Amino acid sequence: MTEESGAPRPERVLLSTRKEYLEAMERLIELAQRELRIFDADFFHLKIDTPRTHELLREFLLRGRDNRLYIAVHDPDYIRSHCPRLLELLRRFSERIFIHQTRDDAARAQDSFVLADRLHVVRRPVQAQPRAALRLYDEQESQGIYLRFLEIWDSSVPAISATTSGL
Repeated sequence: MTEESGAPRPERVLLSTRKEYLEAMERLIELAQRELRIFDADFFHLKIDTPRTHELLREFLLRGRDNRLYIAVHDPDYIRSHCPRLLELLRRFSERIFIHQTRDDAARAQDSFVLADRLHVVRRPVQAQPRAALRLYDEQESQGIYLRFLEIWDSSVPAISATTSGL
């Protein structure tokens, strides 16, 4: 902690494996107080539908009525066919979970990241590579990723909802 403000100091941790990336994602879900923003190509490697991640997301959504989960994905088919727990959360919290499919320039983005509360982020610069960086309590880095997510979100369209997926 810094002596003057009492706020935690920004932390940066380099990650070298997919397992470390997934553990960092779980940590961010635990830290999130208001919003989570996730960008990934197809969620195949993200393992978002494990019982542990499902429980963390459920707890996050139950923590506050204004909590939101935004997901941007290039291809939503994996979520539709292999993520029943996430789809169950979508059905239960349909007004607070949004899943979009990228279009145009955003559909060519090669990175992936999870952003919690515009304060914590884990990012892989190239989704196909396992290397990543975890930033905690880093408002400056997180603000850049937040703006990047907004650009991606603006170039995306709703892809899965509780009504359109047959839930």
